[in-house]
Amino acid sequence: MSMLTMNGIVQNVFITPPSKPDKVTGEIHPEVARVQLLCENIQENGDKKMELQTLKITTPDAYRKLIGKPVSVPVGAMGEGRAKMIFWALKTESMAAKAAA
Repeated sequence: MSMLTMNGIVQNVFITPPSKPDKVTGEIHPEVARVQLLCENIQENGDKKMELQTLKITTPDAYRKLIGKPVSVPVGAMGEGRAKMIFWALKTESMAAKAAA
């Protein structure tokens, strides 16, 4: 069971193409599947802020079937800089990403 879950509405699923070779190492990053979720974030003053979150995923076809539907996705999170968070779908997301009731 995941400690963190991101809830949102699936907006888009896309594949980022492989990267160009790194000039120093020659490394090429493979293509990556991603999903975009429209998430509701409640601010300290109670106002609602809608945010588009993009997550790296392993099962794009499963998410394509859920476009326009609310889902719950187990995620990992890490702080970057002062106030920025980075999220990613956990490897078990294919089993746990499901339409929210």
